Amino acid sequence: MELLVKTAAVCVSAALMAGVLKKDSPAMALLIALAAGCVVIATCAGALRELTAFVTEVAELAGVSNAILAVLLKTVGIALISRLAADLCRDAGLGTAGSAAELSGAAAALYAALPLMRGVFRMLRELIWTS
Repeated sequence: MELLVKTAAVCVSAALMAGVLKKDSPAMALLIALAAGCVVIATCAGALRELTAFVTEVAELAGVSNAILAVLLKTVGIALISRLAADLCRDAGLGTAGSAAELSGAAAALYAALPLMRGVFRMLRELIWTS
């Protein structure tokens, strides 16, 4: 709850400052939004570490391979970063760049999951050919 209050305060403050500055200095408004995003990420870093440790612990108990867990965590990180980048681009009035950031994020997530997809297809091929 405390984390939510801190991040909400940073976001609302940044939104108010950026709103005031947007008309006269759009670049400064964008920098404020970027700084707020960085502060929120830094604020959430501890919670994200705890969440990652919990997911790792659950995966170990469930017998999930570290390779699968690494792919999962990478894709979540890619999704968060690409979403932040896309939102910042849209706030700057660059909708096309925001869409490009999302497309890039999707491609990066698929690339990160490629070893996992290869393993699944390898297993399917073995099941089909051995049957």
